[in-house]
Amino acid sequence: MDFMTKFKKALLWVFVLAGVGGFAALPASAYYDADDFDTINCSNAIDPGEVRFSQDSISSNFSNGNTVQSLIDELNDGTKTSADVPAIRIVKVDPKQVVKTNGNEIAAGVYTLDNRRLYAFQTAGKNIACTKLDAIPSNQKFKFTTDNNGTSITVR
Repeated sequence: MDFMTKFKKALLWVFVLAGVGGFAALPASAYYDADDFDTINCSNAIDPGEVRFSQDSISSNFSNGNTVQSLIDELNDGTKTSADVPAIRIVKVDPKQVVKTNGNEIAAGVYTLDNRRLYAFQTAGKNIACTKLDAIPSNQKFKFTTDNNGTSITVR
């Protein structure tokens, strides 16, 4: 994403926050578009706020038993950085590709398959490493349960 696009998105974010007293979900324009996918540089950590969630909810624990909150705390106190955490996998859902969840079509954009890590980095406000996938792996399509086009997620 070029400088002017990021600037406009940041400016929009300021106006959204000012208009609603300090609370808002990210506006839809703040996310990567499907057309941005090829320009995302995964050799650098990216802004997690520009990636959509593929699921509607996540467990509060990782598969190793550690909590999502402990990762947030470690990111905030500096004991962990993006380099210490596996990169999130990102995929493009483009307008020609129909992905459905609960009978609803998902908006075109860039989504993660690693929703707990994305949530932790978004909450901590830290950039995250990424790996681009060419397509949604068939064994990961079950993750597309979002009912809000990936703009927020619930922790169970």
